Amino acid sequence: MNTPLTVAELSHPIALELGGNWRPQPARHGVQELDHAATFTHPDGRQLHLSERFDDPGHLHIRGAFPTTDYPFRRGERDTARVAMSEDPADIAARIAADLIPVHRDVHERVKEHNRAQAEMRRDVEEAARDLSARLPGARTRIDGTTAFVYMDLEPGEVRIGLDGDTVSLVLNDAPRIIADAVVFAVSRFLPHVQTPEGERGEYVDGYTL
Repeated sequence: MNTPLTVAELSHPIALELGGNWRPQPARHGVQELDHAATFTHPDGRQLHLSERFDDPGHLHIRGAFPTTDYPFRRGERDTARVAMSEDPADIAARIAADLIPVHRDVHERVKEHNRAQAEMRRDVEEAARDLSARLPGARTRIDGTTAFVYMDLEPGEVRIGLDGDTVSLVLNDAPRIIADAVVFAVSRFLPHVQTPEGERGEYVDGYTL
């Protein structure tokens, strides 16, 4: 009686049939190699994860891996292929090549582009927040990803400037009129991509979006 191959053992003939420079690698838990899982890695950074789930013995689950992201995945972009481990490795590879790799390749590129755009926006927000904070006496800055806040505690009152991507919001709580005018001018002057609507410049309000 033949002993069924583990996922780790099965990954090598599947990768060989798959071609395309896919390289099988063992999955690990700490330093221990796992028998029930493996990873395929492509030179361009794509990865496929293979595993036999405890609640579905005898079947191989293959899914595409993605970088850490907040990309809004849509239906069908993270599907898993499920095949019997008893199938011929060539047939399993053909299923992966036809049903999984094309979609994963396209979505993986969209995720990378999304992450690049988010990283660029994060750098722009950080730079704008720090530059603005440096020009406002006593200002404090808190940055969280693509969102930043610049605070000014006044006697009396408070000024809070929020930067969320390309959107800038300004909240003035009990701030003196002269401070309100100065802050609106500073935001308009040092964040030139922000357009302050006519009629709102220098107006004393509880809060508005520039």
